[in-house]
Amino acid sequence: MLNSQGIKGPPYRFIHGNNREIAKMRQEASSKPMALTHDIFPKVQPHIYSWINKYGRNYLYWNGVRAELVISEPELVKEILKNSEKTFPKRKPTIYLSKLLGNGLVTVEGEKWAKQRKLANYVFHGESLKNMTPAVIASVETMLQKWKGQEGKEIEVFNEFRLLTSEVISRTAFGSSYLEGEKVFAMLNKLSIIMSRNLYNTRIPLINKLWKPADMLESEELAKEIQDCVMKIVKKREDKVVNGEADSFGNDFLGLLVNAYHDSDKNNKLSMEDLVDECKTFYFAGQDTVNALLAWTVLLLAIHGDWQDKARREVIGIFGNQNPQPEGIAKLKTMTMIINETLRLYSSSNGMLRRVGRDVQMEKVVLPANIDLLIANAVLHHDPQLWGEDVHLFKPDRFAEGIAKATNYNAAAFLPFGLGPRTCVGMTFATTETKIALSMILQRYAITLSPAYVHSPIPVISLQPQHGIQIKMSALVKLAILLPCSLFLVALIKFLYDYLWIPLRLQHMMNSQGIKGPPYAFIYGNNKEATKTTNEALSKPMALRHDIFPRVQPHVYSCINRYGRNYLAWDGKRPELVITEPELVNEVLKHSVTTFPKRKPTFFLTGIFGNGLVTALGEKWVKQRKLANYAFHGESLKNMTPAVIASVETMLEKWKGYVGKEIEVYHEFRLLTSEVISRTAFGSSYLEGEKIFDMLNKLSIIRSRNFFETRIPLINKFWKSGDVLESEELSKGIQDCVMKIVKKREDKVVNGEVDSFGNDFLGLLVNAYHDSDENNRLSTEDLVDECKTFYFAGQDTVNSLIAWIVFLLAIHGDWQEKARREVIEIFGNQIPNSEEMSKLKIMTMIIYETLRLYGPSNGMMRRTESDVQLGKLILPANLDLLVIHSAPHHDPQLWGDDVHLFKPERFAEGIAKATNYNAGVFCPFGLGPRNCVGTNFATMETKIVLSMILQRYTIYLSPTYVHSPIPYITVQPQHGIQVILESLHNDA
Repeated sequence: MLNSQGIKGPPYRFIHGNNREIAKMRQEASSKPMALTHDIFPKVQPHIYSWINKYGRNYLYWNGVRAELVISEPELVKEILKNSEKTFPKRKPTIYLSKLLGNGLVTVEGEKWAKQRKLANYVFHGESLKNMTPAVIASVETMLQKWKGQEGKEIEVFNEFRLLTSEVISRTAFGSSYLEGEKVFAMLNKLSIIMSRNLYNTRIPLINKLWKPADMLESEELAKEIQDCVMKIVKKREDKVVNGEADSFGNDFLGLLVNAYHDSDKNNKLSMEDLVDECKTFYFAGQDTVNALLAWTVLLLAIHGDWQDKARREVIGIFGNQNPQPEGIAKLKTMTMIINETLRLYSSSNGMLRRVGRDVQMEKVVLPANIDLLIANAVLHHDPQLWGEDVHLFKPDRFAEGIAKATNYNAAAFLPFGLGPRTCVGMTFATTETKIALSMILQRYAITLSPAYVHSPIPVISLQPQHGIQIKMSALVKLAILLPCSLFLVALIKFLYDYLWIPLRLQHMMNSQGIKGPPYAFIYGNNKEATKTTNEALSKPMALRHDIFPRVQPHVYSCINRYGRNYLAWDGKRPELVITEPELVNEVLKHSVTTFPKRKPTFFLTGIFGNGLVTALGEKWVKQRKLANYAFHGESLKNMTPAVIASVETMLEKWKGYVGKEIEVYHEFRLLTSEVISRTAFGSSYLEGEKIFDMLNKLSIIRSRNFFETRIPLINKFWKSGDVLESEELSKGIQDCVMKIVKKREDKVVNGEVDSFGNDFLGLLVNAYHDSDENNRLSTEDLVDECKTFYFAGQDTVNSLIAWIVFLLAIHGDWQEKARREVIEIFGNQIPNSEEMSKLKIMTMIIYETLRLYGPSNGMMRRTESDVQLGKLILPANLDLLVIHSAPHHDPQLWGDDVHLFKPERFAEGIAKATNYNAGVFCPFGLGPRNCVGTNFATMETKIVLSMILQRYTIYLSPTYVHSPIPYITVQPQHGIQVILESLHNDA
């Protein structure tokens, strides 16, 4: 069947398939060493090398009676690994692999895999990796202490790194030491050797059921002993809790497993077999992969002294003679290039196995169900068509601009840790551990290859040096004893590297992809130009028109016209990719929050929101969002309606004395929205939170005037500006006020006045603050930050929105009349009710058009977590992304030549039709998983306020109004909005 589709291969042989031929070729290849070249593919996988050359990049061979399609064509590899696991699931492991890894994360499928992957993700996420760093450093220090007497002598590093990586995985994942797990490591190593020598042994039917070979008996015995050892380690962890020595099973990997083992929920509970299998998997994979990677990297650095020197200079420039720390590890660009090139030439994985879950068409080939697939990594990594004629040379500079550029944007050309949903969970852990170990070695030693080294890579589970890797080390002069001027030189080099070399290199990289922008200026970036342009634009009012983009964001407006819709700018030394192209906006905002997370907030923005919902990341954000969703879901909004109406009635009662007179509504709506958020979310009044609102307003003004201020290194550490001191004082004042309100709520429960803390937002926060479960409990800081966020965002956004709508209706009397007719038709002279609110179609159109012209948010900040492709662009890690709303909202190509006119009828058939089904064109409240949680609350409040005003008054713009929109956190009227009210009723 496959031959007829052009897939050839060695012919099937009865029972044994091609296993005997393969075993013979492998034995011949491993029986003799090779020359010291990096062209290792013909040696480590001679059968694949031979048959690819004979039958083509994809061919069929026979593992006994099982058909196995070897695939090395990048497009097919990508299709398999990125596809659904139901279409191409993992192959059922062989009997020996089952003994080695059991039904752990590497081999398991379906829901079981999802559950186990979730555990592993939790252990190896960013914050956990930071917490593991001290244990990795301590383990490396122990190894280096032992090396002290070995200077000038030969040392075999593959075995040294085996002990090191065993110690690291023991400490970080299992909270123990290598000695405690020594027997487990030894037995897993024996199992891997047994598996390797039986890889191409054919299991003959019936005979294998009646007679077990010695390797099978030994592997069963080893598997049983490993289970006993693991359960002893588990028992020890359990005993500590039982005896009161510990409060919990711990937060490391073993602790999470033991928690799951004891879980009362059957769906989450781990069986003993699952627990043991996960331990086996992480003991083996956590040690074996990093061991091989470290050893091969050291071999390559020992051969290529120029790259060893480059790596050492980088390490010393970043860390000096101090131990590595997480922030610096991310800056090791040269070392990252070296690691990537090592993974290409000496990839730990020899291939990935899948099978066809059901009959499927892949490109032009139809594959039957249950055929095995082998993805041959080594073929792709050593292919001159993908990497060039120098494919077998060690050239880390291939990766100078990241993996995507090195592979010409072909993801399947380089996949040392896999690809798609089942990418290795420990990838970041492995590279971090490697970087720490290499940094600490390079700080102390120069490495040369020993003449005794014999080059003979062999595939076991990972790729290993058959006879070890022998090197010699020379101790370096320690930085600590250098003259002070040398230390100054190191600091100067680091400073120039951070503030000159990196920005210029990144600017060149983005320019080469067609992304231009204003050139980087030393230290200040483009901040001085942006400040000057903004000050000029805001120094005078504008004509009464709605083309506000050149005024509120003049620097962005100017750069878009000069450099294009997406351009690179510099906030000090931080690169900022400004994005206004709707397709890219859509991709950034709708993408996973781990791919494009929020940017770390600036110092002054932290003063306003702290680490609340607007700025929080990861699991903290999930927890806080869950609380907010509950507080602002549909039923809760209904319950808030009376409080909103009561607040509006209070304001309108006061307005009765202003009929025919001028009234400044922006200030009026500030008091109103403050009262509404106080009543609905905090069960209090504006007066109780007045000081908080006042201090938050001051903080927003401070943040606005410091928006383009450059924080200069060192100076900011030793000297605080007046604004910094004031913002710190204000933050402290807000915390005190919030905690007084919380105390008042707590006292009511303590004194028996109420049964609970309440169901409003504050009540939910105080409940979480007192939660007995540490995972759900909010700290004092979290509670205060959430209150700050909702006090500010719940007031400021709606304040601006209502003010600008009233301004627009005052100018456009025809739309004011249409809105009033609709309100009276639906509500008459009765107060609005939540059931009828959805019928306000004209008002909805007016709100949308106001959000387009005077949208509260000027943009959203994101960043790249790692190298990532966005559209056709390849973006490096730690690049800030600024998604600008004003540009697409005011773009004539998207909205037509009447883009600057107030025309609510654009939205007559909804947002999708108005934007031509392009979500990135109009997203005033964000888009995707992090869209504003208060969207429905804001629009509901706005509709109630406008309905009640329109039932009573006709609004005219006062002649004293000066049109001067200004960007703070939201777009605000610099001099307020003055209107004149005319009563519709005699009793007004």
